[in-house]
Amino acid sequence: MLNLQKIVVIGGITCAGKTEVSLKLSKLFPFKFEIVNFDSLCFYKYFDIGTAKPNESAKKSVKHHLFDIKYPNEEYNAHSFAEDARHTINDIIKKGKIPLFVGGTALYMKSLIYGFAPIPELDKTKYRQKTVELIKKLGAPAVYEKLKEIDPLYAKKISPNDKQRIARAYEVYEATGRPFSSYLSENPFEKPVYDYLYFVLIPSKDYLESCIIKRTKAILKAGLIDEIKGIINKGCSKNLKPFKSIGYKEGLMYLNKEIKTDEELFQRIAAATRQYAKRQATYFKKVENGIIITQTNLKERIEIIERRLKIFFDQRG
Repeated sequence: MLNLQKIVVIGGITCAGKTEVSLKLSKLFPFKFEIVNFDSLCFYKYFDIGTAKPNESAKKSVKHHLFDIKYPNEEYNAHSFAEDARHTINDIIKKGKIPLFVGGTALYMKSLIYGFAPIPELDKTKYRQKTVELIKKLGAPAVYEKLKEIDPLYAKKISPNDKQRIARAYEVYEATGRPFSSYLSENPFEKPVYDYLYFVLIPSKDYLESCIIKRTKAILKAGLIDEIKGIINKGCSKNLKPFKSIGYKEGLMYLNKEIKTDEELFQRIAAATRQYAKRQATYFKKVENGIIITQTNLKERIEIIERRLKIFFDQRG
């Protein structure tokens, strides 16, 4: 990795304290870092309280990138992120600094470090709708059986009930005549394209529970419901992708009287956050070369990270 650009990543599950760690590191190594977001919801404007975006004071203390770069009705995905992130990395490195990526969308970071299989862009209104209707009509297991016939290699890797992956593989075959697995085997990046140091914050269950309760109370007190009303008043559709995320989904249900009380709203958001954190932990534990940090004390976390960073910075390249 001697000739690769260096990046540092602070990833991990929701409510684990990633922002706090990143800001502390920025103070510990002044003028060394610029922070780059890789949390999928933080790319969108207006969605501030429920995402716990860094406040204005934090943004003034260190340069932040890729926050609020899209309107809620604009499409943004891992491919888009990888492209934007590469440009951002180049700009930061030209200044003699190191990109410090902070977020919880592990797939986005994987797309940056390893790249994507060269799957062509498809007409979503044509192929996705057709596949969705087929699954709705026959059921996911039945379409899965069809997938086993046209792409047995990929079918072995997924569940017969995984509607999203079944639909994706089936629509690619319908559009191109090639099995989805054949594209995956052509991924051009067999090795990382960056020299990276990847810290993963996965605190204990008890600590995380206290943080989830604290975060949920904080976003409700800060005015999550009023923020949702404001976004809707701007003309944004309730069916937009950001509204399907934790906090906003439940907030809409509250406004629609599907959730009756403030206490129920709190409990629903907290429960959804717990479930999401569990899924994130499963994914992040598999991160290649990930440095898992279970410590919850900020000082201990920083000491671990600082030791590894000093070695990382001393490496020539």
